[in-house]
Amino acid sequence: MIQFLELKNFRAFEHIRFEDLARANLIIGGNNTGKTSVLEALVLKLGSGQQIQKLPSTFREQIQGDEFASYWNMIPHHSNWQGFAIKANDSWVYQDQNQNDVSRLLEDKDGNCRVIGKIKPDAFNVSALESKDPASVIPTKASTPASISELFNQIAPLNPDNEDRLERLLRQSVEPRLKRLRYAKPKGTKTHLVYADLGNGPMLPFTQLGQAFCRVLEIYCEIFANQPKVILIDEIENGLYYEGLSDFWNGLYEVLEDQDVQLFATTHSRECMEAAHKAAAARKEYPLRYLRLDRRIDNPEKIVATTFGQEVMQTAIDSKMEMR
Repeated sequence: MIQFLELKNFRAFEHIRFEDLARANLIIGGNNTGKTSVLEALVLKLGSGQQIQKLPSTFREQIQGDEFASYWNMIPHHSNWQGFAIKANDSWVYQDQNQNDVSRLLEDKDGNCRVIGKIKPDAFNVSALESKDPASVIPTKASTPASISELFNQIAPLNPDNEDRLERLLRQSVEPRLKRLRYAKPKGTKTHLVYADLGNGPMLPFTQLGQAFCRVLEIYCEIFANQPKVILIDEIENGLYYEGLSDFWNGLYEVLEDQDVQLFATTHSRECMEAAHKAAAARKEYPLRYLRLDRRIDNPEKIVATTFGQEVMQTAIDSKMEMR
């Protein structure tokens, strides 16, 4: 697992460092403090070439063709590509101020280094690259129903028990009526989709069961089908009703631990923070860290990073302290 994360000259950050990371890491802070930027840094650190190429439009609205001017050229905190660095555990992603290559450097005895992209006057060209420890990325915008369904179709061949677990987790957190899920293409339809049996009539395509069902289904399908080492989720509470958040977190912690996956997720919701804490506190070992970003009062241009866990969060809840 990633134990610490350090960013230098990256987007809004001059220099921040998060220590003592855990199985689940919830990124919080005010508007425009760089929560999503932390996820983008992790994509550069962990992502495949395809994930990096799509990065300008993964978490943000982007006009096709303007990716360099409106995204890549704005990554360094100081303009004109004057270098940036992302460090986690034993490796760096960096862009030297005197070179055009953006590289991944593994700090081992051989000094292995792989170029992941090259900056040109009007483009950022990503080299073909596959990450040693792949990450799954879930933005606020849902994937297509067909792609989520295809992930579901991959679960059973990898481990049939996970299909049963997925159904249980969905019943537990969003849809107690759920009997079973099936990958099907009924007569008169054009695409295979996941269909849900609610026990009171014909099976329904999962797209008819609401945003929360779709969100939770996508998260677990990503984990069970793609088996990532790290999963990155923007606005994890998106679509989930606050009363079901504790059940959602209980199930998610179980899966993260069992599948050996580390989570980094952003949230704006105090209810989500409190539900994550409540579920974490009920486990044998507390699996959660809060990664808070704040602008300095004496210098709003500078953002500072703080990592805290169970005791600080419980105090904040007891005192009704604002944590978002």
